[in-house]
Amino acid sequence: MQLGISTLGHLIDFTSCNSAIDLPKSIFEATESCLNYIEENGIDVIELVIEPQSFLRGDQKQNFIDLVTSYSVKKQVHGPYIDINLCSHNPTISQASIDAYTETYTLCKDLMINLMTIHPGIANSMIESLREYNKLQLISSLNILIDSINNKEFILCLENMPKDTNIMLNDETISDIFSRLNREELFLTYDTSHFYTNSGNVNYLWEKLHEKIKNIHLVDNYTKEADPHPPLGTGKIDFERIIEIINSFNYKGSLIIELSSAKGLSQSVEYITRYI
Repeated sequence: MQLGISTLGHLIDFTSCNSAIDLPKSIFEATESCLNYIEENGIDVIELVIEPQSFLRGDQKQNFIDLVTSYSVKKQVHGPYIDINLCSHNPTISQASIDAYTETYTLCKDLMINLMTIHPGIANSMIESLREYNKLQLISSLNILIDSINNKEFILCLENMPKDTNIMLNDETISDIFSRLNREELFLTYDTSHFYTNSGNVNYLWEKLHEKIKNIHLVDNYTKEADPHPPLGTGKIDFERIIEIINSFNYKGSLIIELSSAKGLSQSVEYITRYI
């Protein structure tokens, strides 16, 4: 296993401090700060949050590529997720989401990165009968996206979701999507906090899908009603048990610490290294 950190905490910090809301500048500066932290602290992997991908075009895109490629750390990408909805019952929105991820894939190619995490979106919160349609739309969107990428060497990871999204929730619903899609090109990013909000059975998930899990987000939580991303060790998630389960299935991928603020990184790294 390789310990990594997401740029999410730095991105939130830099955006919060940027009164002009200059998102391209925030993405660049947050990424640079996170890369420096990784280099200074001997972290193995960085997960680059690209939110949104449309701000990285032209000179801004090339400047970002030049920055990221100047560091030797292993890299992976978290695609955009705000306003993204692959499972939307509105075909215009689901297609726009496919297009956003296809564009992000081209950035991965430019950066010579072979793993990207994506979100399924949000299923209908008021009309439960529409959620079956949301599943079908997600499967259709994933098929289109996989065919568009057309690269069996690329690791495309769909992330499990917190309970308020009404899709990809627990071991049963996650397994159902993968079974119905039946594409060898799709893998799973396992998010510990998202799974916790659904009271999921971690051991059962790994028994069923360990061959599909290629990325892990280490996220703590102290409530099943939200997803606040506090420092590791400050919530209720049993990381010692989770690491034991991961090890029992000989997981060799990345463990990405994903926080809402970079201020909790050192505390989180110190906490989780006692178990890995």
